[in-house]
Amino acid sequence: MNLKSLFLEMRMSLKRWIDNGWLRRHQTSSKEIFERNLQHYRTIHALPLILGQDRKKDSDYLDTCRSKRNIVEYDYVGGATEEDAIELIEFVIELKEDVLNWLKKHHPNLGKDL
Repeated sequence: MNLKSLFLEMRMSLKRWIDNGWLRRHQTSSKEIFERNLQHYRTIHALPLILGQDRKKDSDYLDTCRSKRNIVEYDYVGGATEEDAIELIEFVIELKEDVLNWLKKHHPNLGKDL
């Protein structure tokens, strides 16, 4: 199964997630949104500081995705395509492998269970 068909198969409506008990309704505040976005921002921008400056372009890409997500989530629908999602999934699969390898090399005691 390719990533696109997997993505399409996994896609569900928010109502279905609520009905399955995987999601609950929540009234958010602008303070909560700001704090959550700041956590993502810090994590993304720490990437080249931890893994090396050769990961700066990866950090920039993830920050662009983060910004786009914020705009799409809070301002309008349809700004992110299925192709965008598939591209990001493929990127994250590779990034995860790189991060796990980095952990095994630099912190082998943490990598035992990875």
